[in-house]
Amino acid sequence: MSRLFFKCRSPRRFLLGTALIALITSEAQAQDGAPPPANTEGDDIVVTATRVGAGESRAVLVLGRDDINRRPFGADITQSLNRIPGVQATTGDARGGSFSFESAMRGLNKEQVGFTLDGIPTGDARFNGGSPPQRFIESSNISRITVSQSAGDLGAPSRFALGGFVDFVTDDPSLQPAAAFEAGYGSYDFWRTYFRIDTGEIAPGLSAYASYSTQANDVWTGPDNRHSKRDHAEFKAVQTFDGGSFIKARVSWNDQQDNDFNIVSLAEFRADPRSDRATDKLTGIPAVDVDYGGALGGTRQDLLANANIGLQLAPKTLLTINPYYQTLRGESFRYQDRARSLTGGDPYAVLRYTATGGAVRPTLTTLRNSAVVGGPADMRVTPRDRDRYGATGELKLDDMLAGHRIRIGGWWEGGSSSEERRFYRLIDPTAGITYDRSKLAYVEYRRSTDIETTMLYAQDAITLLPGLLRVDLGANWLNVRYKARSPLEYNAQLNFSQHSAINPKLGFTLTPAHGIELFGGYAKNFAGIPEDAFLGSTAVINPGLLDPIQSENIDLGLRYTTGRLAFSLQGYSIDLKNNIGIVPNDPSVTEPDEILRGNVATRAANIAGQRTRGIEATALGDLGVIDFYASYSYQDARHDSLPVGSPARAALDAVGVIAGARVRNIPKHSGYAEIGVKPIEGARILANVRYVGSRVGGHLIAATTFREVGIETIPGYAVAGAAASYTVLDAGPFRGLTLQFNVDNLFDKAYIGSVSSSTATQPEFSLPAVTLDRYFLGSPRTYTLSMRVKL
Repeated sequence: MSRLFFKCRSPRRFLLGTALIALITSEAQAQDGAPPPANTEGDDIVVTATRVGAGESRAVLVLGRDDINRRPFGADITQSLNRIPGVQATTGDARGGSFSFESAMRGLNKEQVGFTLDGIPTGDARFNGGSPPQRFIESSNISRITVSQSAGDLGAPSRFALGGFVDFVTDDPSLQPAAAFEAGYGSYDFWRTYFRIDTGEIAPGLSAYASYSTQANDVWTGPDNRHSKRDHAEFKAVQTFDGGSFIKARVSWNDQQDNDFNIVSLAEFRADPRSDRATDKLTGIPAVDVDYGGALGGTRQDLLANANIGLQLAPKTLLTINPYYQTLRGESFRYQDRARSLTGGDPYAVLRYTATGGAVRPTLTTLRNSAVVGGPADMRVTPRDRDRYGATGELKLDDMLAGHRIRIGGWWEGGSSSEERRFYRLIDPTAGITYDRSKLAYVEYRRSTDIETTMLYAQDAITLLPGLLRVDLGANWLNVRYKARSPLEYNAQLNFSQHSAINPKLGFTLTPAHGIELFGGYAKNFAGIPEDAFLGSTAVINPGLLDPIQSENIDLGLRYTTGRLAFSLQGYSIDLKNNIGIVPNDPSVTEPDEILRGNVATRAANIAGQRTRGIEATALGDLGVIDFYASYSYQDARHDSLPVGSPARAALDAVGVIAGARVRNIPKHSGYAEIGVKPIEGARILANVRYVGSRVGGHLIAATTFREVGIETIPGYAVAGAAASYTVLDAGPFRGLTLQFNVDNLFDKAYIGSVSSSTATQPEFSLPAVTLDRYFLGSPRTYTLSMRVKL
């Protein structure tokens, strides 16, 4: 427990040391007389046309290092995605967050969008056992982010790319010896340090770098007993060969310990928009301390090792192979206002299985006296382990047949995940939340799953009229095998597979005049059954009753680019079929605490489908002294419409969804605008505003009767930000030093940041009052001072 519940201290001595290091290193650079190494931001500038996806037959936008650096140095990389139309990425504060991380793209949630790192899949983005991409990423080592809002790239190695994917691309090492140091300090006791060493070319074609960062901050809604700490290390080596072949090897390690944010109801937000209801002090009364923020959080260690291998078999033939291995070891915690123990002393005991396969366990004893000081209480601990391994490969034949660019490839991934729910008795609830790990009282479940994915694909990009018309003709096929067990709940051992049909991926680009490009595409996609359906579900899955998730995507757009200006406009349609959610297994349970704390039996169920129709626009320009960026998105995301009174509509009501209603958390209108001014050389001032329109927060359905009551709408918001930076360019002791000051939520707007996915398919249990907690608060005004020194 000591690794989770800790206190961040203001690093005053650390800041003095930072300044001293900056002075010494800058002085050394000035005396040496050498300019900054080649591997700086200038080498990672993304040309204007590339930023809006010129040449692609699908919707694409690219964020370069300059875009990333407009956020505080080392900031959560996913928050840079909010510049992209149709994309939302939110966390509980400006620093990040695990439970509070939510993202969406074109009406699809974070588990329906693919994330890759250097082309390697990072897996699904669930916080509880999944792999949100920021865990593998040091933002100061990212050179660009490619965002494809459509799912037309047939080689994207992800079962979650139902409507798009995001690829984060890391730096290659500098060919000259180099060093970098960063430091940050800001609101809510935030501090950060980052070091990176580049070896330069240590042998012909061989170079490497290693980096390490550490940061910590208080959780703003509970600074006395809620904190976050992250240690992150990366290593990357690159070997290039004559003829174009290469090997790139990378390892990232992440150790994160954090408390997180609670969710609130709309009424609670309106009553106090700066409180998430989690308490910051212990009282010794379990009924009160059940909301103690210091016991809300988790720990996790993530490791990702991967390689990118390119073999230039002939001048126009390239074979790439990309193996990877990932592990997760983590736990989450939650205070319980009662104490559980299993008769007989064996917390894993199963007496027998019934004729239908259900587990019969010894008698469970529950002691509960919540209103009394020192009443019995448990700490619920949920360990989650994961191992994931696989490889992608592709053979690219470029113009071997005149006008044809052929890609043939595949992806295979295996892996296993496990999850337990354990209960330990608190030693003394009046003194703290300490418990004895050697005295495990009860294990509610012990779930495990093995999922194996195989994908094959082929594409021929045909230039029909050089410089005018190209068509992309491709298709992929997927097969997913599932194995799952939960011996403390049922006897069945699931072992089955699902496969897709041949999924077409078609696209075109038409260039009728210089700088003008029309593009469009059509794609079908297959995701199968998400892993959480096995690990988050109490009931055994009947393979014949759970259909795989699929989608159909159509894009049509226009791009216009010049040397310094770019504009893109695109319309799209996404039809998602057979969506899957985790819903209450026993809808008669209506006790709020049990629902919100995840103590209700659940099952996986299809929740029909949804469709999104939308328009996206982006404009950007660099006019020298002034640069600007603006994006706008219109999204109409709705669940499938079903006849009133039909059995199909009633079944959808039973899983917390009103047919025909808008999808939760997806605004119809959203936008982002930013302007930058460079008043003098080396200096830049930025101002931005992000607008998110009103959204559906919840589908209000009565528990047990499943009567449709209505829709709860949460208000839209606009938040402004500002930044100022200065890089010392002249010779002198501080040459190469960059200072940057960021303010997020400049006017301290109180708003609801996102809708939690954890209660998305829960009925409303207190009607006519609407009290179900569904929402994460938006972060308040936040200041960050960053510094960077490069040698």
